[in-house]
Amino acid sequence: MKVLLSVFGFGVGLVATLVIALFSSAPSRSTYALVDGGSSNPLNFMETPSYFIIGIPLICALLGWITAYVLIKRGWELSHTVK
Repeated sequence: MKVLLSVFGFGVGLVATLVIALFSSAPSRSTYALVDGGSSNPLNFMETPSYFIIGIPLICALLGWITAYVLIKRGWELSHTVK
């Protein structure tokens, strides 16, 4: 159960990372008359730090493992019944 929920959490984290990176790369419009030299570009795959791309799926996998651990301690189990 721990492995199953960890893999599921990792997959959800990957999907979340893709959605964040794809939707945040939309063009942004600035209506200010004076803009300083700071960069306010949205995230995209080329500018997204690697710890963000790897971190979100790993955090989701860890949350899945913790959830499975708690469920196992409360008596939940995956069983395979053969008839």
